[in-house]
Amino acid sequence: MQVTATSALCLALPNISGCSSLPRYTALTAGDDQALELINCNVIDVVEGVVHRSKTITIRRGVIETISDKIPLPQEGSLIVDLKNQYLIPGLIDAHCHSTLSSEAQFDPFGVLTTMGQIKRNYTEQLAHGVTTIRDMGALPKMLHYNLEAIERGEMAGPRVVYCNAFTNVFGGHPDIDPADVSIFSGIVLPITGNSNLWFKDTPELKEKMKLNAAGGVSFIKLTMDKKSVLCGRGEIPVYTDEHLRVIMEFAQKHNLTTAGHIHSKYGFDRALQYGINSMEHSIADAELTDKEVMEMAKKNIAIVPTMIIAQVMAAEEAYDELPRQFQNDFIVSEMAIRRQYLNSSQDDYVEPSIHKKNVSSLNNFKKYGCENFYKHGKFHANPEIYFNILLRGPKNTLKMKQAGVNIGCGTDSGVPFMYHGSLWREMEILSRIGFSNKEVLQCATINNARILRMADKIGTIEKGKFADMVALKENPLIKIEACRAPQIVIKEGRLYDVAKKV
Repeated sequence: MQVTATSALCLALPNISGCSSLPRYTALTAGDDQALELINCNVIDVVEGVVHRSKTITIRRGVIETISDKIPLPQEGSLIVDLKNQYLIPGLIDAHCHSTLSSEAQFDPFGVLTTMGQIKRNYTEQLAHGVTTIRDMGALPKMLHYNLEAIERGEMAGPRVVYCNAFTNVFGGHPDIDPADVSIFSGIVLPITGNSNLWFKDTPELKEKMKLNAAGGVSFIKLTMDKKSVLCGRGEIPVYTDEHLRVIMEFAQKHNLTTAGHIHSKYGFDRALQYGINSMEHSIADAELTDKEVMEMAKKNIAIVPTMIIAQVMAAEEAYDELPRQFQNDFIVSEMAIRRQYLNSSQDDYVEPSIHKKNVSSLNNFKKYGCENFYKHGKFHANPEIYFNILLRGPKNTLKMKQAGVNIGCGTDSGVPFMYHGSLWREMEILSRIGFSNKEVLQCATINNARILRMADKIGTIEKGKFADMVALKENPLIKIEACRAPQIVIKEGRLYDVAKKV
């Protein structure tokens, strides 16, 4: 996260040529008193897992007005779009990402314009790949609001953003990278971008900083529950006291905010279960959960966004001469093959080519330094052992949660190195590979996420009275989940983007 902050001086000069070289999409929309009629739609009910064929959807002022079998008569001012029996799913929701991060593994002081262009591109790529709502799980707050205002003004296309502003973390807690360790310019840049970390030192400072951070429309509080760093070359990190957690939970309840916590460890899981956090983020590396623990999670209505795909990309086999025997099961071996294909393929549809190229190149550092020596050499990479252990234990834990009735969402952690915005379909497909049906995968990425965001009355299904957020696909994703890779049309609040036609 601090890599982005140190290169954000460009934000102070937003009109510099090259700062926002974005893919552009032309939006089709009806006027305030006009209707947008979508005809010949195969509408997918993600709750029941059925297709309602040859439907007409009437949209007015960004909201679904009717869903019927009737073909509308042409009316003055109305727009009629024939979807030619394509399949309509609700707008997808990425419930865990970081929109002000550029997905870079290494800081490049000469790549400022590329970094800033990529951050703006993040929003456009999410929308272009069918994601109409994202939950930003920790951002550079001033930069975030600058970008949200640009979307609101129509200067760039982007999804709806639900956000928490900065991480509510104890000083030195996750993400435990001091900006000064990345760049000497951090002291100049952070006042421009805002700091991604609260990093409070005592309870009075926590109370004061939470008040400041909650201003401006936050919907939830992001916590970091683990006591061990995810970074190569790092060990234990500071954690909240029980008093801190009580204060945070009381603040959340008083201000009608939910709580979401980064958790990779049983230690973090146990504390989240004890305090009744609303959603657990990521998956556990160091334990298989008992039936009792999972049932208590379901009883307390605690959701999870497992982000299994981040475990796949961070499980760097480059760190080993030979993959340790405990990680040589069929699932992990197969995921490593998919990962290699991903790293070796062009990702130009999601990220600037130079960023992906540098990310792949950074993997050579495992042989050059060894994971245990990264931090002292100023190199930052997640510890692969943590993520291999998530691949080892995560599928069983997640399926056990599904069986117990835990609400399971879908998110990518996009913005961190190697994980690019617009790649929600990769998380959807890995959920399919660990044993979710296509219907369940679609639910995770739509209605389940909407419930986690407390927006199920507005998004997550295609229904009368909800926002007109929809994605048109050529094939039926209930039969072929890979259909979600290539949206043809994306509709956000009644604004129709023909994403197959980039200009």
